[in-house]
Amino acid sequence: MLNKLLKYDLKSNFKFMLIFYALALFFAILTKICFAHATNLAIQIFAYIFNGTTIAMIANILINNLMRLWVYFKTNLYADEGYLMHTLPVPRKNLFTSKFLTGLIILITSTIVIVATTAIAWLTPESFEALKNFLAPMAEILDSTATEIIILMIIVVFLEVFVMLISGYIGIILGYKKLSNRTGWSILFGLICYVVIQLIILFGVFILAGINPKIGNSLFSSEQLIPDISVLRPIYTLSIVLYLIIIALSFVLSQKWFKKIDLD
Repeated sequence: MLNKLLKYDLKSNFKFMLIFYALALFFAILTKICFAHATNLAIQIFAYIFNGTTIAMIANILINNLMRLWVYFKTNLYADEGYLMHTLPVPRKNLFTSKFLTGLIILITSTIVIVATTAIAWLTPESFEALKNFLAPMAEILDSTATEIIILMIIVVFLEVFVMLISGYIGIILGYKKLSNRTGWSILFGLICYVVIQLIILFGVFILAGINPKIGNSLFSSEQLIPDISVLRPIYTLSIVLYLIIIALSFVLSQKWFKKIDLD
């Protein structure tokens, strides 16, 4: 039954998000074509218009992902739709699990679309080579490659956005345990949850700095004005591990808190 719930949730959300995906890729292609053939002023003007529109569509994908998923979570489980959803012959935890997996799949898809849009609109052999040269000193210090650094950054940003989504889910779950002003409480609890998660990450970095003097000196020493870039690898690694642990714990706790539901 979880498969049917997941299929229903994905269909409900993707039919909305596919519009933004298609528009982002469409304007990325137009941007690429116009910049490649900007032989006169008119085409250059169109190129910059399409360029700005592509950037706006990427921002819309990120914003609409979170807003759409939060609103869907609330309306589907706590508003009128909730009266139907909670009568389905399925364990209540499956309702939350489906929303969790839906958010994960949609964010992964959106990340792929954003990367593809960016590559189509602005990536050329020359720009890629310039990016590699820009990241080369950092890659050499980290004993890595420019491609690996880019992938690592994408993973960290993805986990950060996913944590924002989960914080919103938790905020709604806790907010709807209140008897009044549930939307306000949901926003407040979501913000508190997100801040707490960021403090946990920051605290983890502080502990790592205490264990590793090299990291501590690079981050907090007044004598070292230029940070040692080599400390980024353990910091990024720790951040990813902490994010994964926090996401797993948030999933378990959310399922537990989701057991008692009070609909509008």
